Amino acid sequence: MRNLSEKEFSDLMFEKLESLEYEQTLQYPTTESVFPCIELHNPLKSILKTHNAFPILSMFQFSVTCWNAKQRSCMDMAKEIDNKLQEYNLTRTNTSPLIFDNTSKKYGLTVTYEVRYNGITNAFEFIK
Repeated sequence: MRNLSEKEFSDLMFEKLESLEYEQTLQYPTTESVFPCIELHNPLKSILKTHNAFPILSMFQFSVTCWNAKQRSCMDMAKEIDNKLQEYNLTRTNTSPLIFDNTSKKYGLTVTYEVRYNGITNAFEFIK
């Protein structure tokens, strides 16, 4: 049995998205950032079920903001991220409206994903 922490989950997502070869950041991009880039937000963890105070079923929610010079490019990036995170059974649950950052002169599209984590089997479960 394993209790996956928010940091461990975040590290897994960082590693999973590395193959996309976008610059990854954990903070809002600046004018010095390399674009296109993805901003990884802190995951949220909810414990859904416990056994003897050990979390056997948890839910993680995780958001990524895609930054690029064009709106459509942000959408393409989000689709690539969808495909990559589906390998861990993450499902896109929300897409925020595109924003434009006047400092960097780039567009940002935030997408949110959810997945259940089974602490007994140490596996991500598809949300039905």
